Amino acid sequence: MRNRLVAADFFPAHARTKRNTPAPARTTYRVAAFHPVKNDVTAASDVRRTVRRGGNDSMRRKSSVQRAIVVGAVALAAALSAPAAASAPATSAPAASAPAAAGDSTSQSDQVQAATVSAVDHAAGAATALAEKPGYAGVAVDYDAAKVTVSWKGDAPASVSALETKVPDGVTVDVERTPLSEADLHAASTRLLDSQRAAHGPDAVVAAFPAEDYASLVVEVSRDSALAREAGSTVASETGASKTGASETAAARTTSLAQSLEEEAGVPVRVELVDDGVQPTAASRRNDAAPWTAGGAMATTSGSDYCTTGFSIVTAAGNHKIVSAAHCNAGVGSLVRDGIGQRLGTVANRAAGIDAELIDPVGNPETAGAVFGGPWNASSVNSRYRFPVAAVHQPAVGQNICSSGAVTGEHCGAKIRATDVAWTCGNRTCHGFRASRDDGGVVVGGGDSGGPMYIVINGQAYARGMIDGGSNRRSCGSTSVPTQCFSYVYGIPMVDILNHWNARIDN
Repeated sequence: MRNRLVAADFFPAHARTKRNTPAPARTTYRVAAFHPVKNDVTAASDVRRTVRRGGNDSMRRKSSVQRAIVVGAVALAAALSAPAAASAPATSAPAASAPAAAGDSTSQSDQVQAATVSAVDHAAGAATALAEKPGYAGVAVDYDAAKVTVSWKGDAPASVSALETKVPDGVTVDVERTPLSEADLHAASTRLLDSQRAAHGPDAVVAAFPAEDYASLVVEVSRDSALAREAGSTVASETGASKTGASETAAARTTSLAQSLEEEAGVPVRVELVDDGVQPTAASRRNDAAPWTAGGAMATTSGSDYCTTGFSIVTAAGNHKIVSAAHCNAGVGSLVRDGIGQRLGTVANRAAGIDAELIDPVGNPETAGAVFGGPWNASSVNSRYRFPVAAVHQPAVGQNICSSGAVTGEHCGAKIRATDVAWTCGNRTCHGFRASRDDGGVVVGGGDSGGPMYIVINGQAYARGMIDGGSNRRSCGSTSVPTQCFSYVYGIPMVDILNHWNARIDN
């Protein structure tokens, strides 16, 4: 199961009912290494329409694209004042007259200017605002090409074409037709994880997420699980272990697994065997005070379980609350303290389906509408010590992302690898997104659960999610308390949390 980030552990997963969507040709089953294998779009789904502004040459040089982006980004700021979701409005984006904060595009080529990253992220925000519309499959960004790709099942509505008016010169919007929507794959992954959790326990299926062409599910299965062992036994009895080599047996096992899981999911499945599962990440900014800032340390009354404060939100009644992970505390009414034992507030509400809770904070004003950045022990002289929150959007595949936890500090340079990822959280299936660094470095640790995940543009944080767990263990660097660290981080989208409580982001 996923590692929960309470100073010791981390994560969750999802699944649901069959569908009549015709399945495309099955992809080749194979064992993957670190992150999802990219598949070429099949002929059936490779129906593409391209919307461009700022010139007819789709292969213009990168430098020309970047100059056009700087000029056109001011118009984009006004276009992005529309809400990201009905109950999760996005405030106006800042004019991109200055480059994004240094360090937020550290994983990108030096040739890609921060202005390009900024403009593409804003354009992706406009695209992900369409996530509630039927047929939406997902959004991906390519910073090097200054491109946003919107994937849609069937004919895309006029609102997708209207994205042309919401992107600056030099940013390209591609629309790709897909055989399955996000809703289709969400239901399939929920159905699959719920079934496998009941049959084989929470550790069998680590995660399930859409393939890059949205034509199938990628399902990660624990190599040592009963599910994988059963498939291996079946293959051995059918083929004879002595007649097949190790590689042939492994391939046959993943094929056998994929075929059986497809029957439950109702969509094509590709299986990847992995070594460990998702762990929750519950465990300062240790000495914060009202108005409280996201990314600070929080602990239960006993002081034995540490977690991290998340974004603050404002309810429809105008009350300020702090978001954190539900797996961090015992229940509604539980007292929560900061890293040095001062009273922070009490748990006011919980939502197990999104593994989130709301804390009613003490103080006046209660919340700052800001996030802590920098190392876990950063002081106010650090250039990344605190960022004001500007707005909120759904995450997009390929985006750079930062996560900030009280135990391991801020980690930037990760990329969102997949959205609508399903994993097991407690005895339920949760959905969110997953990110990792290209170099496989640490992005989260135990005790970081509940913390904010965001993109920084022009010194402001644009909310994307709440840290929920991690997988793929790595050695930690400097941390505030002894803990475990991971190279994958899993997040619950902030738009989902805001929608659940009919609230807006605090900014």
